[in-house]
Amino acid sequence: MRWEGVRTEASGSGFDATRIRASVWSPVAQLLWKIPRAQAAQGKSDQLRLALSRTYKAPTLANLLPRRQTYENNSATEADFQGNPNLKPELAWGLDAAWEHYWARDALLSLSTSVRRIGNYTGSRVYFDGSRWIMTPVNEDRAEIRSIELDTRFPLKALLDGAPALDLRASVSRNWSRVASVPGPDNRVEQQVPLSAQLALDYKTGAFTTGASFAFKDAVRARVAVDRWAYAWARRDLEAYVVWKAGPKLQWRAALSNILGEDEGSGIAYRDAAGNVEKRRWDYPGGPQLRVTMEVGF
Repeated sequence: MRWEGVRTEASGSGFDATRIRASVWSPVAQLLWKIPRAQAAQGKSDQLRLALSRTYKAPTLANLLPRRQTYENNSATEADFQGNPNLKPELAWGLDAAWEHYWARDALLSLSTSVRRIGNYTGSRVYFDGSRWIMTPVNEDRAEIRSIELDTRFPLKALLDGAPALDLRASVSRNWSRVASVPGPDNRVEQQVPLSAQLALDYKTGAFTTGASFAFKDAVRARVAVDRWAYAWARRDLEAYVVWKAGPKLQWRAALSNILGEDEGSGIAYRDAAGNVEKRRWDYPGGPQLRVTMEVGF
């Protein structure tokens, strides 16, 4: 049993002082079952994990302060931001389950799933106050989040005898969500990625370790309110690194990221009562980046 609490006080010119106290008792229960197996790989048997928890997420200070942040191009898709001093913390029940299978030495395959039910989910609302468009965080009724993930890691020699010291990792995850107070379809939690996958490999020889990874994130389309939609573009990331261990406590690392030169982008759309739609998008050009660091241990 865990207790969590927060007390926030804010004061300043231009808005009334606010004081918020909130707390919750958080029970946590975990179960691990090691399934009996006659010949377990590396002496490890399959495992089943189950966990039930109560989590607590307090509002950020920026979301609580009622001071208004104004933007020059004020509109329904680029509204001024104003915090909400009456914002309540999010409370959630969570259930997690996982199956772990050791099929060879240092080789693991796991399948996990989770379910979250969030009360007082924090969303955002946009309104016109007569002169300016305002965005403010609000507590929605309820949100539900579900996910499933398949993950594996193993050395190449687990498949091929005499293979080099190459370690492989791969994972794929699928996520769903639903905000009860927002009509569907696509009434998902904002910025939740529906599908993501990753493939990585590492190779070690002597004082050198090198590796590469490829990650994919699917595009996001979320209806975040009755009259607004949020978007994020799909993204592919290819990275590579090399580490040289120059001494017992000294090593050099060179890492090349965003090799594919992927850009980042997002957008938002607003539909008024008459059916008119206003859209805005942001594009952030990107390119490969090289970083070299020296790491010293003590």
